Amino acid sequence: MRKLLPLLFLLVAAPSYGADLDSVVQQEARELSLFSLTSHSRETFLDLPWDKPSFQFWLSYYRNRWNRVKLLSQVDSYRVIYPLVREIFRKEGLPEDLSLLAIVESNGNPSAVSKAGAAGLWQLMPGTARRLGLKVNRYLDERFDIVKSTVAAARYLKELHSMFGRWDLAIAAYNAGPGTIKRRLKVLGANQFWDLTKLPDETLEYVPKFYAVLSVVKASGVLDRPAKDRLITVKVASRTTLYRVAKALRVSYSTVRRYNRQFKRGVVPRGYRVYLPASSVKNYALLRYAKSSNLYVYVPKRRERLSTIARRFGVSPRLIKEINRLRYNVAFRGQPLVIVKLAEKRRDGNG
Repeated sequence: MRKLLPLLFLLVAAPSYGADLDSVVQQEARELSLFSLTSHSRETFLDLPWDKPSFQFWLSYYRNRWNRVKLLSQVDSYRVIYPLVREIFRKEGLPEDLSLLAIVESNGNPSAVSKAGAAGLWQLMPGTARRLGLKVNRYLDERFDIVKSTVAAARYLKELHSMFGRWDLAIAAYNAGPGTIKRRLKVLGANQFWDLTKLPDETLEYVPKFYAVLSVVKASGVLDRPAKDRLITVKVASRTTLYRVAKALRVSYSTVRRYNRQFKRGVVPRGYRVYLPASSVKNYALLRYAKSSNLYVYVPKRRERLSTIARRFGVSPRLIKEINRLRYNVAFRGQPLVIVKLAEKRRDGNG
C-alpha cells in the first residue's frame, strides 16, 4: 500500500499542474520502479522515504512544470562534471546517488558562493575545508577545485556515515554539523532524521529536498543520456596565469575563471590542474587528442627549440608544432604552449 501512496497523490494533484495524465502516470511508474530498485541495491542506491510528508511536499514541488524544468536544467549543466564526481564517490565507496547532493548544495555550480561564506560545488566553509586538507589562503582556495573538493566532500560524508550509521543523518550532519545532530538525537532519544525536531529550518528542508531531487532526476533519465559535453583536465607544467592558459587553449577567460576559481589571483602554480568543458576549447587540433592523452600547458622562460621541449615531455616536436599552430621550430619566452602526451596503450597477457 505504501508504494501506491505517491501514485494516488499524483492522480489527485495532476489536474492542478495541467499535466497530461498518461505521461504523469508513466513518470510515477518509473519512480515506483526506482523505489523497488532502491530496496534491493543499497550499495549503489539510497532508500527513498516515500511515506514522509516532507518528502511528498518536495515531490509535489518538483511536479510543477517550471520547478521541474529549472531543476533538470541545473542537472543538465552539471552533467559535464557529474561523471568525474560519480567516479570519485565510487572509488571512496559511497553510494553514487550522493553525487546529486551537489545540486542541492550549489545547483551544480563549481564557482558558487553563499552569503555565509561557503564556497564551491560542495559549499564547504573555510574551517571545514582546512580540516579536510584543502588549502584556503590568499593565493589558493581549493574549495573551488572540482576534483580536490569532491574528494574532500566524499571523505567527509564517509566520516559522517561512520559517525551516525545512517545516510539520512549523515546528510543532515553535512548541512547542520555533526554536533547539532548528535545533541538532538541525545535529547529526543531518536535514531533517524525523520524523528528529529527543533533543527534549523534549512536542515529540516535539506534532507527531504535531496531525496526528492534524487527521485525526480532518476525518474527523468537525464543522467542516462549521452553527455553533450565532458570535462577535460590540463596540467600546468610551469608557473603561469589563467589568462595564458585560456590563450593557449583558445578558451574565453570567463569560462576558464568559472571552472577554476581556486586560483584567487589568476596565477596557476606549477603542477596544478585546470578544468574546462571540452565544448569551450577552440583549439580544434587539440580536441582530436584530448580524450586519450595527457594535456599540459608549458610557458618557456627563454627561447627554446621545440625538439628540446619535446624531449623533456617525451613527445613529438611535430605534434607540438601542429597543436600550437607554430610557424617555426622554436618557442619564445612567455609563449604558452599546449603539450599533448599520448597515453600509452596498456599491455596485458592477451595482447
